[in-house]
Amino acid sequence: MAYRRVSVVITDLDNTLFDWFEVWHSSFSAMLAVIVNKSGLSERTLLPEIKAIHQQHGTSEYAFLIENIPSLRAKHPNEDLTKVYAEAIEAFRGARRTTLRRFAGVKKTLERLKGQGVLVVGYTESMAFYTGYRIRKLELDGLLDYLYSPKDHDLPDGLAADQIRKYPTEQYEFKKTVHRLTPPNEFKPNPKLLLDIIEDVGADPKEVVYVGDNLYKDVRMAQEAGVVDVHANYGTAHTRDEYKLLVDVTHWTDKEVQFEQDLKNHDVNATLSLNEGFYQILDWFDFVPFRNQAAGRVPAVSAPGGDVKSRLDIWKTIVDVQMHFNDLELRLRNFAIVALGAVLTGTGFALRSNLTVPIGGIEIQYAAFLLIVGMIVWLAFWFIDRHWYHRLLLGSVRHGIEVEKSLIETLPEANLTESIKRESPTSIFGRAVRSHHRLDLFYWVVAGILLTAVVALVKASCLFWVIGFVVVSLVAYLFTSTDAYSTNS
Repeated sequence: MAYRRVSVVITDLDNTLFDWFEVWHSSFSAMLAVIVNKSGLSERTLLPEIKAIHQQHGTSEYAFLIENIPSLRAKHPNEDLTKVYAEAIEAFRGARRTTLRRFAGVKKTLERLKGQGVLVVGYTESMAFYTGYRIRKLELDGLLDYLYSPKDHDLPDGLAADQIRKYPTEQYEFKKTVHRLTPPNEFKPNPKLLLDIIEDVGADPKEVVYVGDNLYKDVRMAQEAGVVDVHANYGTAHTRDEYKLLVDVTHWTDKEVQFEQDLKNHDVNATLSLNEGFYQILDWFDFVPFRNQAAGRVPAVSAPGGDVKSRLDIWKTIVDVQMHFNDLELRLRNFAIVALGAVLTGTGFALRSNLTVPIGGIEIQYAAFLLIVGMIVWLAFWFIDRHWYHRLLLGSVRHGIEVEKSLIETLPEANLTESIKRESPTSIFGRAVRSHHRLDLFYWVVAGILLTAVVALVKASCLFWVIGFVVVSLVAYLFTSTDAYSTNS
């Protein structure tokens, strides 16, 4: 067998990586049973109303279904239906928790592909929120490099996302997978959109395979796009007896449903079929590391907010790095002050004890030696602070400002680093005194005081000359030093 070279695997999600139909049927059936039992309404009454709601919102997973069913609203006027039917909602969630699981071998197969450097892309018709939930719960975040899905349906009037979320926003986002939205009203089978996705990730169509469970929507689409098709035959759902319930409430049109059921008459034959599991794909191709064929190209499809999320995540990381280096500097200065306190304590003891050391026939105060040691240690702290951690901080600040420039048009609020930089300098005699000036002032003033104390203790005649030299040198240094670090916050 001649193995085809493959560097990119694009895969459907529902009924390919996990059994979406089982999850949907189990959870919806459990919810429906409780609604029927509690309301006394028949399925014959409820199902057509549910189907109308699903078709209105373009999904069979509409999260606000119960509170919008006309018969329930008429039966419970002016009541909160989510509270009246809380048991039904919990039944739905319980069944979903029980049935939401990956097909056998999926995770290990994806890990194997990732380990070989293959780019793995998910492409689904399920809306962003519902797909995102399943990807996180199934621990596929990061095993998929990219996810392409339609945007979410609109929220009910008067509701915002933060009003219905129980957890912080970051818990609803991917940590590693890049999530991008497909164009509105573009659905499978759409060979052009598949080719747009391939172009968007910078892949060569000749090195791509597409895996999906639907012969018409997945296999035929891949064939028309000129991409090697693989049929996930193990995930086929429309031949199951339970499929009728989905047909009764689906958001698909009657024409689409009939077409699905008559699919055998459309003569779509898959190039390769996975009859046992997703893992079989490992035996059929020569998987090689992915190399981007179009780095720097403008995307054909868009990330939510124009790929702002990815850049915003980078910016957040940069801000964390800035805070880390700033914290290290503050800790270092605290250590310096503690060391200085220890030196001054020893100096005081030496002075009270009148300890001296004879050098060249002259009695030198022992305290002077302690002060010299203290000054050397103090300036060592300055060197590490100024020429090590401070420079790392400045590098992260500069990079943060560059990232903010790319965010500013779509997210004007993301200008923290620039704002801090703008407010940081103070003015002395019309001269901008920035953070590195203040850092030097902090250390060198103390060093000057220590040197003055040493001179005083040895009773040198050049006392005032030394003090003057230190002061003049310090002022000259602060006001003529380069502004190479002027971007620091």
